[in-house]
Amino acid sequence: MKKSRVYTRKRLALHWILLALVFLLVVNQLLGVCLLLPIQAAHRSADLQGIGRAHLVERRWEPEWRATGLLYLMGNENAIFITDTHLGPLGWETERGAAVDCTGDAPLYVGQYDAAYEDRMVNCYFGRIDDPAVERIELKIRAEPFDQANPEFYCLTVEREAFIKQGDHTFFWIMEALPWKRNSEWVYGYPIVLAYDARGNMVTEFNTISNT
Repeated sequence: MKKSRVYTRKRLALHWILLALVFLLVVNQLLGVCLLLPIQAAHRSADLQGIGRAHLVERRWEPEWRATGLLYLMGNENAIFITDTHLGPLGWETERGAAVDCTGDAPLYVGQYDAAYEDRMVNCYFGRIDDPAVERIELKIRAEPFDQANPEFYCLTVEREAFIKQGDHTFFWIMEALPWKRNSEWVYGYPIVLAYDARGNMVTEFNTISNT
């Protein structure tokens, strides 16, 4: 009798565990909360952006911005996408994301994404390089005082060896952690994006980039 009771209790416990797992999966799918893995939150963010099914290109952790902060660069044939995830009281969560339409015939597609937490933020510039001649990407951010005298340019550069190659596509991702508050006496413009070939000739230039 004792063994039979033990087996019954084990079966009952297993029954409730299975019910709890089923309930958790239903909540995952219907409400998008209690997500057990950060990649689930990233895929949900991609769905909300409407880019369809996307594959992982690269994942990065930036502890200077947020202890549990993970950022995902994802893409498919038609778009590239970046989002942040973090561990919250209801599992892995995401705030939002930025997607770039790649359905044209441009040599380069570029997007920008930033996320803030407390007094810090992470700033990302990302893109897909469809022209194999591109060897270097340069971002020039114009910063100037309100009187527009003596403007300065803050430059970020990524070379081919830092490009991300996956399948038939090539990507780049520049990420930096910044203080949330910049100099209040300066105006920061949108970056100018320049792409160069191996000889240093300009392949293309963007005066604006996607930040959706």
